[in-house]
Amino acid sequence: MPELVFEVGCEELPASAVSRANHDLLTNIEAGLTEAGITFGEHQIFGTPRRLIVILSNVAARQPDRESASRGPAIGSAFDADGNPTKALEGFCRGQGVTPDQVRRDGEYVWVDKVIPGKPTSEVLAEILPAAVRGLTFDKTMRWGQSRMRFARPIRWIVAVYDNQMVSFDIEGVVSGTESRGHRFYAPQAFPVRSGQQFIADLRAHMVEPDAETRREMILTGRLLAPAGCQVEWSDDLIDENVYLTEWPMPLLGSWSDDYLELPEAVLVTAMAKHERMFPVRAANGKLAPNFVWIRNSGEEDTVRGGNEWVLNARFNDAKFFFDEDKKQNLDHFLGLTERMLFQEKLGTVRQRADRLAAFMTGQCGGEDARLTGLMAKADLTTGLVGELASLQGKVGGTYALRDGLAEEVCTAISMQYLNPAEADFPSGRAGELAKGLIAADQFDKLAGYLGIGVIPSGSSDPMGLRRAATYVIELGFDGFLANLEDGLNLALDGYEAQGVPVDRAGAHVAFGQLLIGRYQAMVNARYDILAAAMIPSNLMQPSRLRSNLDLLEEFASNPSDVEAALRPIRIVNATIAKGKSDWTPVTEISDADLASREGVSLRGLLLGSTQNLESMRALCPAIHAFFESAMIMDENPKVQQARLSLAKGVSDYFGQVGDLTQIVLAN
Repeated sequence: MPELVFEVGCEELPASAVSRANHDLLTNIEAGLTEAGITFGEHQIFGTPRRLIVILSNVAARQPDRESASRGPAIGSAFDADGNPTKALEGFCRGQGVTPDQVRRDGEYVWVDKVIPGKPTSEVLAEILPAAVRGLTFDKTMRWGQSRMRFARPIRWIVAVYDNQMVSFDIEGVVSGTESRGHRFYAPQAFPVRSGQQFIADLRAHMVEPDAETRREMILTGRLLAPAGCQVEWSDDLIDENVYLTEWPMPLLGSWSDDYLELPEAVLVTAMAKHERMFPVRAANGKLAPNFVWIRNSGEEDTVRGGNEWVLNARFNDAKFFFDEDKKQNLDHFLGLTERMLFQEKLGTVRQRADRLAAFMTGQCGGEDARLTGLMAKADLTTGLVGELASLQGKVGGTYALRDGLAEEVCTAISMQYLNPAEADFPSGRAGELAKGLIAADQFDKLAGYLGIGVIPSGSSDPMGLRRAATYVIELGFDGFLANLEDGLNLALDGYEAQGVPVDRAGAHVAFGQLLIGRYQAMVNARYDILAAAMIPSNLMQPSRLRSNLDLLEEFASNPSDVEAALRPIRIVNATIAKGKSDWTPVTEISDADLASREGVSLRGLLLGSTQNLESMRALCPAIHAFFESAMIMDENPKVQQARLSLAKGVSDYFGQVGDLTQIVLAN
């Protein structure tokens, strides 16, 4: 069966956009074909910075014919008393292109049945392919020329070949064709496209490797370039970035002056990997070697190497200047400079924030080392080195703290303060405790401050990163470090109030609760109703408790009859509370005589011996069922009614400690 070869050629796309756009393009095309009723076989997708390619095999030659039925007037309106067609029927038939004797009657109406022939696939593709391209979304888009269409980069050529024939259409003036392009510099000439297999082979002949995994392997050959006894330090993120920055990746080895080895390692690695997309090289002893591996996409090797070495040495030279200047002062000096740095207009300076972080750390972790960790955490924001390399904040502070003689645990914590707790490799002991505590202090200070002055994320807007802050404290809760998030928020709010900063304490708590609900929904992979059941107030502020109760609810809900049994006392208690009842007898004080029910006495005994686990929850369900089937809860005797309602309340409270079972959706 015929094959579709489709390529969108454009200016270099952002590396982060290629893979997603490639998959979205395939999804859009397949969805269009499916909607049109056109069958297709296996797919292949390829993506580089300059092209998105989709190849589909066994694409049916045409749409299937489809039947259509159009309803006309009612039979009474379609024919007169003698059975002759009326003007209403004749008008309907003219519109349908048939004669009155061709209509079908179903007893109420007349109908016209038609068979609509399917279109050739090439005609359908001429509509589907441009729509699939226009349907792509990117984080950032642009217009070019006179184009009204938004796209990540200008489209320069389009290849659309179906069954060895061109599919004709245009996208914003760019006309589809049957010719692709090779590498921008090494083989820019056009070449014809006839089939998928030939196309891929010709791309490689024109120095374009279309397959991302093959480009990854080409990049990793750079390990062979490392000097004797050294190894390239690979980073998955940086490999991925280079995969989608290049069409024909060629690793090269470069070097830099070992005069810069005195700079903190974080400075060297950040400058190489983050700013210049270079892979550092390490010697056998684990220390950095004065080399790098860079992935070349074009240019003469020696020229490219020389340019990269010059740029990297210049960047290191700038960093060394600021590092040498910073060495003239200690962290206390830089801490003092934060008096002139505003955190937020209503929330004070960074220096005031340092005092709040110190107070939080003292309350959370205790000890002078904790206070110093919080106090010095933001001091490096005024250093020259962080001014030059902003991504090094925290790491510079940790390095300078070590230079100033602070305890190693304090230095480690300062250097880790900006890490995502879910990804951080925390050290054991006091260093790990201080690091987690500082992350918590930093995030809670932001949450308490901004929520306390009414800055609340809405929609996609979250300029202060409060959703991320909530995510971090939840992760610390999952880790078991933060037992109760409400305590952390209160501790941070105390810090603001101690400084006389006006914050709305109650409003901050309400907003924080809503923020947590949204974060749990985004972070936790669970059935929506089970998660809703788990997010009761007592669970909401205790992430580890929420997660364990969520697991418990998932297991419990797997048996709908148990859920139904547990809901019986919950429903009757909720109904009586809605009517104003508020006096309840504690379960321990309910007498057997007042219950006047053997099943009630049995249920009470089980309840008093129950713990919060699946076995106890399930064991209660038959006893609940037996009690409700044998006893009238709303007994005419007030004492009996009170005892039985109070027992139902005790059972309801027991399940309510796990979650809100009324949120669980039971299958019919």
